[in-house]
Amino acid sequence: MSYGAMEDRSAEKAIDAQADRTGRLAARYSYLEREGLLPLPVQGGITLVVELRHAPWSAECLRLLLQHSGPAVRVTAVAMTADYPLQALSEQFSGEAGMRFLPCSEGEYRVNEALAYAETSFAVLLEDCVMVAPGWLGHLLWPPIDDPAVLVVAPCSSTERGDGQRQLHFAGYPELSAYTVHTQEKQQGKWSYAEVLTGSCLLIATELLLRVGGFDASLGERRVIIADWCLRARMLGAELARSDSGYVHVLHRLEAESVKAGCSEVRGQREQAYLQKWNLQSTPSPAGTLQIPRDLTACPLQPVIPLSRDTAAAALVTTVVYFEENWTAADSRERQQILQESQSYGNIRWVWVRDSWSQSFPEFPVHERDAVITVHGEKAWLHALENISALYGSEIIVYLSASASYDNRYVERMVRVLQYSRADLIVSSDGNAAESGLPRTGEGTPQILLLERIAHRSGRAPGRIVKREGYLPSLELVPDPGLSIDYEGETTATGAGSLDEAVAGEGRL
Repeated sequence: MSYGAMEDRSAEKAIDAQADRTGRLAARYSYLEREGLLPLPVQGGITLVVELRHAPWSAECLRLLLQHSGPAVRVTAVAMTADYPLQALSEQFSGEAGMRFLPCSEGEYRVNEALAYAETSFAVLLEDCVMVAPGWLGHLLWPPIDDPAVLVVAPCSSTERGDGQRQLHFAGYPELSAYTVHTQEKQQGKWSYAEVLTGSCLLIATELLLRVGGFDASLGERRVIIADWCLRARMLGAELARSDSGYVHVLHRLEAESVKAGCSEVRGQREQAYLQKWNLQSTPSPAGTLQIPRDLTACPLQPVIPLSRDTAAAALVTTVVYFEENWTAADSRERQQILQESQSYGNIRWVWVRDSWSQSFPEFPVHERDAVITVHGEKAWLHALENISALYGSEIIVYLSASASYDNRYVERMVRVLQYSRADLIVSSDGNAAESGLPRTGEGTPQILLLERIAHRSGRAPGRIVKREGYLPSLELVPDPGLSIDYEGETTATGAGSLDEAVAGEGRL
């Protein structure tokens, strides 16, 4: 090809690119004018959910969000740790009508609760180490306008992976603001599709939130929590996008090398939960990368995690307490009170079951939806326990022995494991049959399980319940062969604990 021909071809490409850009901008303007949405953001405003972990930066983050997100913005700030100084921060913004604060609640991931209250078309989830500049929000809204299938968008930042990662340093906020404006003008709303997003800022269509459900906090580390949610969104047909014209600056803490090494080790451990959930190779990815399934159509659908607004929206659990020994009336009532007051899970139907062959069952002060079942004879007692799931319409059945000890989050933990697991039945690691010397199948699954450490999904009988011979009074479950079984310890070992507080990011302003 001659030099002149090359010049002609380059000119043609430039003309085509300009035509595409002009056509895209014209389509955008027509849409906004038709819908009455000029200027951005969208009609009805935007809900911003801010995760509070870094007290020195939180106030500045919130101030910039209020300044640069439009007049109809609504902000919910969620304390992610019990020791976060929330009162001091809330007092600084006491005059802001569109702002609310949620304190940390142990054992609850209140980000999902905050998102449940979003009544706008879009919500943005971001960390309090994010610093925004003018125009940041409008550029996140272009991809859904250009392609209605795009329902999740992230800006470029240091915590976004792949082509969206920008490792930048600024001398101060004016320099950051100037860079952001320059990028917006240069890129002119350019964006690209993404397979997964992992960064500190995420825009989500709220109608998609209702279909996908909440974020899986059991994964432990924020980037894999975000990635997992994005994959679940894609499985429902949603497209993800990265805004090349959008940029947010993420602050990070300066840490010693030993601290960084420890954080890397913890991240590697928590990544295992994500890899296990998506049936990926068990070897953690190199730093800065994250494995994703090649073919999502081959992956089983993940369970929906409810966006609970209150405890009434949480899964209803029937907790079956059975008495294996002869208890006096006073001791029975005392044990009932201890068990009920010790469990932190808030949506429990208590069912008390006892063989009354030796003495009458004492009167219990039970709530309206609770029940006391008395039967005569061991056979009837065991039959009643086997068929509890058919009697009460709840989602999960948890068995407790009146003679056993349980920590105050036992029921909550078993419920959470079942919600995130594909298994039909869960055995608690506190007393699983693998440690009891009970016989096992050829695949290594125990044939007999301790009933006092079991929870299962409602809707079918779990198996045959028998008395355990040769031990103190105890019950065993011979599980139905068709049930899939998992161990609570194995299911949650890599995902337990609070969210990782080590924030990867870029240099200070």
